Amino acid sequence: MDQLVTIEECAAVVRNSNAVAGSFDVVSYRIDRVGGQPGYLGEYSHLVVSVKKGDGDLQDFRYFVKYLPITDLTQRKIIEEIGIFTKEAVCYREMFPKFERSMEKVQKWKPACWLARDDLMVMEDLVDNGFEGMPYRKEFGQGHMLRIIESMAQMHACCLDLEINQMKGIKLEDKFGSMLFETTFMDNPWFMSGLKGIKKAALFASKYSKNPSYKQTIEAEMDSKMDRIFELVQPSTQYQSVVVHRDLWFNNFMFRFPKDPSTGSTDYDNPSSCVLLDFQIARYLPPAVDFHCAIYLLTRRSHRDQFYESYVEHYYQTLTDKLEKLNLDIKTILPWDQFRESLDHYRLVGLLWSGVLLAFVNLPEGYLHDLRVNHPQTYYDFCLVSRDKVIEEFLDKDRYYRDNLLDTVDETLEYLFGFK
Repeated sequence: MDQLVTIEECAAVVRNSNAVAGSFDVVSYRIDRVGGQPGYLGEYSHLVVSVKKGDGDLQDFRYFVKYLPITDLTQRKIIEEIGIFTKEAVCYREMFPKFERSMEKVQKWKPACWLARDDLMVMEDLVDNGFEGMPYRKEFGQGHMLRIIESMAQMHACCLDLEINQMKGIKLEDKFGSMLFETTFMDNPWFMSGLKGIKKAALFASKYSKNPSYKQTIEAEMDSKMDRIFELVQPSTQYQSVVVHRDLWFNNFMFRFPKDPSTGSTDYDNPSSCVLLDFQIARYLPPAVDFHCAIYLLTRRSHRDQFYESYVEHYYQTLTDKLEKLNLDIKTILPWDQFRESLDHYRLVGLLWSGVLLAFVNLPEGYLHDLRVNHPQTYYDFCLVSRDKVIEEFLDKDRYYRDNLLDTVDETLEYLFGFK
């Protein structure tokens, strides 16, 4: 573990994070694994650097480290071949530093990164800085969605500033195409298994599966209709694009939540701010893609029906305000009518991505980790061959899993076929 970084890199991290004013020497460092399960695409630890400052005082500084798997070499090889980890490291190393710094001071929307290698990143420890993740399976409400929308708009505004003001109209994809390649929404086994899983849920448990005519239509036509997603994730010549996050599921956010000073209890419903995590599948696409990925991945249908229009207006007004501070006029970049049109155009991306991802990440806590460790062949088959058996099992016995997945599946069927 201690060979993950060098003492020289530790010094660079302390220096880059402005942790010490003046001269210092790194006395020692250690790497402590983060408890619990590793991430899907990497492993996590804390880096603790002990520093002797110029006045002789000793002080420890703690950072968060994410790196390519070192305990599962098969998983590491797959991730290296796809390039999905390196993609995020290059974003932090080459693109994000060019974003407007004054805007980041106005609103923090991502963690600071102090060292970005192709196989490892050292970042600020958000927990030490007052951020928390949402409790597992707690539903996102209006307070969460407003903060998420504001952080998305901040990211998109920074992208437009870089492209229009700093790069004088050169497309970000032309400049940073090497880090914005497609890794997920393509004809690969993991994603194709996910699409098949949506169809399985539609035929097995959707509210339209009991109608023989509808069921026959799903069986015959759903595959070809879902294939449209492969066109939608290609670069757009029709709409203004930005760097979109896309991977906006519940684990990729951390919030600052108000604390009751008298009881110490946390108000998880009304966060004051939000940061986005994990840019490993970032792409250059219209903002509507991020908007719909967030809406469909994070909210139940009853919530969407109630707040969708207000979220559309909030995103557009927030982006308008942020662009004005950068001397950019949204009316010439992304007119309202064009934004509304793009929302209709890209709705299927949010629907299908939420169906694929919710069938995967909403399984009971620890289930996939246990499968990966104790039943590797079953885990391999679930990831890359077929999810049908697992989806059917948990649609039957897990209400949270069933309700969230079928919300999306039913709405997808209505969108694709006009079912009522």
